[in-house]
Amino acid sequence: MADICLVNALFPPDMHGGAENHVLRTAHGLQDRGYDVAVITSKPYDCLASLRPTQESYEGIPVWRFYPANLSHLSDSTGDSIVEKVLWRGIDLVNVHASTAVGRVLDRLDPTVVHTHNLFGISTLVGRAVQRRDIRHVHTLHDYGLLCPKSNLLRDLTAPNGERVVCEDPPVPCRAYARQRRATLGTPDVVTAPSQHVIDVHHDHGFFRGVDARRVRLGVDDVADDPPTIPDDRAVLYVGQHLEAKGLETFFAAADRLPDVTFHACGTGPYADRTEEAAADRDNLQYHGFVSEAKLDDLRATAAAAIVPSIWMENSPMTIYESYAVGLPVIGSDIGGIPELIDPGETGFLFEPKDADGLAEAIRRLFDADRAALGRGALQWARAHTMCAHVDRLVGDVYGLSS
Repeated sequence: MADICLVNALFPPDMHGGAENHVLRTAHGLQDRGYDVAVITSKPYDCLASLRPTQESYEGIPVWRFYPANLSHLSDSTGDSIVEKVLWRGIDLVNVHASTAVGRVLDRLDPTVVHTHNLFGISTLVGRAVQRRDIRHVHTLHDYGLLCPKSNLLRDLTAPNGERVVCEDPPVPCRAYARQRRATLGTPDVVTAPSQHVIDVHHDHGFFRGVDARRVRLGVDDVADDPPTIPDDRAVLYVGQHLEAKGLETFFAAADRLPDVTFHACGTGPYADRTEEAAADRDNLQYHGFVSEAKLDDLRATAAAAIVPSIWMENSPMTIYESYAVGLPVIGSDIGGIPELIDPGETGFLFEPKDADGLAEAIRRLFDADRAALGRGALQWARAHTMCAHVDRLVGDVYGLSS
């Protein structure tokens, strides 16, 4: 038996994005409130036996893992060629084996609520398996994976002049992809997302009309008691994956416009070589690569603001929550769910995506502002958006389990 079953394509130690860590933190929060929680997820192929779900434990959480029959496991990529990738996605879309395997675990656990998250890699057909069993089904949107094969709604190959732009009119193959995802997922009882923007975009594409849809923001685990001391150094900080979609070129260009400000960048990813190259060409740009939590704390303590320069419609970046939790204001691009998190002049500032001049001006405004007040505003925001508050909202408002 289980009160709540969480379903995600991957689960630690297998990691692909922020959803895995979020599901882990949610499971712990629910356990702390006395609920019986189980997780259903996938695992790489080992032998024929790996096709059957087996139970293990991860950090005290019961976890059911199985290999969803396909060309490869999500952690090993979706194929080396276009043909392999298309075939992989086609199997994933209507993976009857995955749906059946999840259904068998649900029959055994008989949960009151099933909360699905990212299903790419374990099949959106899992949604139908939940609904056939008349279990309350909650689905959370972490990105645009139901609408876009790349999950970010950015055009590149089909973009004008080859410049990456938000895809407002998807081509025929992508529209067909979205229709298939919509049909296989079915109709959850409740849909949540950390940003209203992501919900609205899905509505615009014909998803979840008539379904109870709610913005449920994420949460941080720890919030500092007091704002940090205002550092003497003039420095800003980027923390996150190094991808073109994260707007790092705007970050580099802003460094050119503000030679008296040090631009720190942390993290790894496919764009890391470009970041390293940019740092080698600029005296005021420092690339630290992957850093420890202690090093990250030091960098946040010496920075005046965190920079979130994304050019794609981010959902609700955790780096903003984590920055606020230590009293660090945020300067972010005015796109997607980012402006829902930043109160200009109170917790940070906004600028137009790809506008390096706008980012540089926002940084100047920050140094001219009452930085102590910005830090207090950031902490106040974080105190209202803890992980504890997030789980309370899930239990009472979304799951309907509160007594």
